[in-house]
Amino acid sequence: MRIKGLTGQQIQQYLTEALLILMETKDYGSISIGEIADKAGVNRSSYYRHFSGKEDILRFYLMTIMNEYQEAYRKGSDRTFHAYMQQIFSTFYGHRHDLLLLHKNGLSYLLLDVLNRCFRLTDSDTKMSLRDRFMISYHIGGIYNNLCLWMDHGMRETPAQMTDITLSFRPEGAFTLRDVQVDESQGN
Repeated sequence: MRIKGLTGQQIQQYLTEALLILMETKDYGSISIGEIADKAGVNRSSYYRHFSGKEDILRFYLMTIMNEYQEAYRKGSDRTFHAYMQQIFSTFYGHRHDLLLLHKNGLSYLLLDVLNRCFRLTDSDTKMSLRDRFMISYHIGGIYNNLCLWMDHGMRETPAQMTDITLSFRPEGAFTLRDVQVDESQGN
């Protein structure tokens, strides 16, 4: 049954949910665009208006998680590095079922794309110094690899445990991604 009168955002969300549901029972590589559109209740043409491939759906999903994290961090009053890391791990933990599904299917690399996009490392005409770009790249890699290792462990550690682990090897006063102005237009 096709659903009519949906906004573009709703179509993207339905397609994302449909793909994640299908991935619970099928291998990612064997899922067709037609299956995703049928499961979402939209036409294939709606799919192609919003995404160019299945990976784009998953990037959209991961960017949604990053937007959720950023909004929660902005709303909080604690601006410490502890609060920053706690919010990252808490937000990702809230999506652990689907994140583990992506990880199991070898799609965790999409998270690195999203982190780079979120923190503007893909913007070629940025006004950031080369040193700052390397510093951001270094930190994004650390966050990405810690998240992947956490997923390797089945995300059994709590967000608080992950925060404590992260803080245990961070030099006091070190630069963090929370110091970077995030370009919110990149997420939409």
